[in-house]
Formats: sequence, C-alpha cells, structure tokens
Amino acid sequence: MTIHVLGVSGSPRADGATRRLVQAALVGAEAVPSATTEYLSLAGRSIAPCNGCGPCMDRAACVIDDDMQGLYEPLLAADVILLGTPVYYGAPTALVRAFMERVQGLGSSEKRLRLKIGGAIATGQGRNGGQETALQSIHLWFHINDMLPVGITTPSGQWGPTAQSGRDPAELDDDTIPLKKIGRSMRAVESAWLYGRKLATLATIVRAGVGATGLDLPDRPYGRSLPDTFPAELDDPAPLEARRRSPGA
Repeated sequence: MTIHVLGVSGSPRADGATRRLVQAALVGAEAVPSATTEYLSLAGRSIAPCNGCGPCMDRAACVIDDDMQGLYEPLLAADVILLGTPVYYGAPTALVRAFMERVQGLGSSEKRLRLKIGGAIATGQGRNGGQETALQSIHLWFHINDMLPVGITTPSGQWGPTAQSGRDPAELDDDTIPLKKIGRSMRAVESAWLYGRKLATLATIVRAGVGATGLDLPDRPYGRSLPDTFPAELDDPAPLEARRRSPGA
C-alpha cells in the first residue's frame, strides 16, 4: 500500500520560509516507508477567488479558466494535503484563500476530499504573529471538506507547526522551541519534519482501515442521502439509560 503526501506552499514568494517548512515536512513524510511526496508552490500562479457563479454545483467542474484547473488532479490523488502559509494580517495569504475557495469547483454532490488527512503550517514575523489564527482558518477548511485535520504532538501545537521568520528562510535555523520538560530545544524545521512523519503515518492507518472495512462516510452533502425514516426511538422522551435498562435490573 502506498500513500501520497501533497505539500502546498501558499506563499507568493517561491523561495521563502514557507517553502522550507513544507519541504521539511515532506522529508519527514518520506520516513514512512509507504509514503510518496509531491511539492507544489502557488507562487506565480494565477488563482482567482470563487465568484459564486454556481455551475460547479451541478457539473462538478469550475468554469474559471486559470491555474487552479491544474491543481484539482493532485488534490484528488493525495492521501494527505499539507498546506503552508505565511501570515498576512492574522490570516492565510490571498493565494491560500483563493485556493481553498476554489475547491468548490469539485462540485457539491459529494465531499471529494473526504477522509484525506489535513495538515497546516504557518510562519510569521513575530512569535505571536497570527500563526494560530491562520492555521485555524485552514483547519476550518479541512472540517468543511470532511477531511481529518491533525495537530502536532512535539512540541505541543493543537493546529500544526509554527515558525518565526522574516524574508530570509535561513532565519529558520535560529527559530528554536524550548522543550522544558526534557531539557532540550527543537528547531522549527525539525518540528515540521516530525509533523510530516505524523501525517504520513496517520494516512497509512486510515487507508488500511478503509481498505479492511470498505467503509465510507454515510452522509452526502445537503441531505442528498437522508434515510427515508429515522428510528422510532428518537420520539421517546425517556432517558436513554431508562429505555435500555433490562427488565428486572
């Protein structure tokens, strides 16, 4: 079994800190024997925001003819989508926002990114420079697409790795994170490496589980798969434990 990890840098600069962090995560993913990796940069690409025109809702294809058209296939082929962004005003870049919005072009009859692992990385010029709020925005996108968002275990980061860096990606070498409980420190690129390894490991676990069970998510968007009836038990106002208590208990 092979799983594929797609790393996307959403920086408008092709060779900045975001590129280095995303690629460090891809090196970590390659530590998992089942993983292959692919790197994409959004720098220099023309990606318009969604204009709400609507045809994609039925035809599952976006009518805007720009560079996003070439990105749908890699997204669908990936088991892991890792999205990195520098922080602009406490949020992802406009490129990242447009990229996320245009996934609507895959259509609305099903969540075509469902059960893919989602990872996010953010870098800013200050230690508290909006990295977490930028990551939260990306995690919302994961949730809306029925993906499986992942944080990082070491160092503890609920939303994913963060870094402090200016325009020179070499500054990442000076960005260290103290691990006081074990008396060590870790560089941001090392944190990204651990994160990539975790993403690829989780994707392998999920793929194995789906393959063993044949299960998929039971519901399609907008009520397209609603059951004809719901359990009559839902109409019983009694507490669940009282309804299910065996006679004589």
